[in-house]
Amino acid sequence: MKKFILSMMVSMTILSFNSCADSNANQDQNLTSNESSQIVMKDFGRTVPVGIDKENGKYRVSFMVSAQPYEIKDTEENATYISMIRQAVKEESPVHIFLKGNTPEIAKVEKATEEDTRYFRSIFNKEEKGDAAKLTSVIPNLATLNSLFAQIKSQACGTSTASSPCITFRYPVDGCYARAHKMRQILLNAGYDCEKQFVYGNLRASTGTCCVSWVYHVAILVSFKNASGIVEKRIIDPSLFSSGPVTDAAWRAACTNTSCGSASVSSFANTAGNVYYRSPSGSLLYDNNYVNTNCVLTTFSGLSGCSPSPAPSVGHCGF
Repeated sequence: MKKFILSMMVSMTILSFNSCADSNANQDQNLTSNESSQIVMKDFGRTVPVGIDKENGKYRVSFMVSAQPYEIKDTEENATYISMIRQAVKEESPVHIFLKGNTPEIAKVEKATEEDTRYFRSIFNKEEKGDAAKLTSVIPNLATLNSLFAQIKSQACGTSTASSPCITFRYPVDGCYARAHKMRQILLNAGYDCEKQFVYGNLRASTGTCCVSWVYHVAILVSFKNASGIVEKRIIDPSLFSSGPVTDAAWRAACTNTSCGSASVSSFANTAGNVYYRSPSGSLLYDNNYVNTNCVLTTFSGLSGCSPSPAPSVGHCGF
């Protein structure tokens, strides 16, 4: 009997020990899981979603300013998040976005604060604001146009002639809005003004060595007199055309390069040159002091090619 009781006590001790060990293991596993989820969750920041479209079992989401497409899976777990994004698009109001690691996949959506909502509503404009400066809007001839193109291209990152911040033509993943605004500043300094053209859709473009995907793209649209004295318009965008200005039709065609996958243009619009960003619905942002422009260009200045994608966050730049 004593041997039986002793045996039972040993067995209970072993079971108790194993139970504690399993409990600790579960706690460690849960802790590791929690830590892991915190590590892979990346805070994208508070921003305004401006588009959401279903595509192949997931939703393609676009945000203000950023040219990159983001996505959220069409699952029951994400139903509330998708509803929040839809409502935010409708109201053009901000939400707080979290991504899954260094991917374009949306992992979590939270409500923005009232302060955030007031801020974003204060910076969006429904009407174009004119510039105080009165400059020549038509470049006198093709030679001057080509000279201005060469001056713009000389400010590209990686060149010995580039100023600081340099223009990030070699990193097309994002930042077209900042590149276009910096190009316009160069024109202004030379005594000329321009328009901008925004193109929207399921855009894909080739750099010659890699492909990029955009929800919109923007570049400067300049006017010049040809040899017959007739005013024509050209796009300047060395990120796609490094040899010179091109027609806007050729530029939009380059934004829908089907060798990179299915692509289409949903709409395009011309704006005044001082418009920094135009949403698909027509709301406008301005960056007259170039604070956001210079910050974005500085952030992307050391990058080239089509990686990393998505691009580093520029939420610290103000928009």
